[in-house]
Amino acid sequence: MYGEDGPSFDLREIARAIDETDILIIGFAVCPQRLLADLRGDAATPPLVELVEPLGSAQERAQWLATRRPSLGVPERSVFFAWPHSIDFLGEAGVLAHVAERAQREHGIDMQDEIDRVLTRLRLLERDLIRDAIRGSEGFETLWSRARA
Repeated sequence: MYGEDGPSFDLREIARAIDETDILIIGFAVCPQRLLADLRGDAATPPLVELVEPLGSAQERAQWLATRRPSLGVPERSVFFAWPHSIDFLGEAGVLAHVAERAQREHGIDMQDEIDRVLTRLRLLERDLIRDAIRGSEGFETLWSRARA
């Protein structure tokens, strides 16, 4: 799902966004869920990385976060972008490693287990989507099929 001719993106800009924002949300073609990284934290509430359902707007997400993480209030800055490549390349590109580095640097928290769980779940969703596409499952149309004997 990625290669030298795939969609381009600027890893420096993504790293800058991770360093400067409260909330990072990444969308994927493989599933409707979003990867949400809330990089804020306080004594009661550590940073968060998880898969979440999509909402209708940034304002809805800010309210959702304020309700779910009340000690942190409404986030000041958030960034959303669609990841144009495979889930494996998300790991290889170091995007989530940069999230983990920031959480460690600013809060002294190791988020690698949470990140690994999210990546594992995303890989399964991607695998299921590819399988469904090959089988011509609901939402996919098979253009040709093998003749059955």
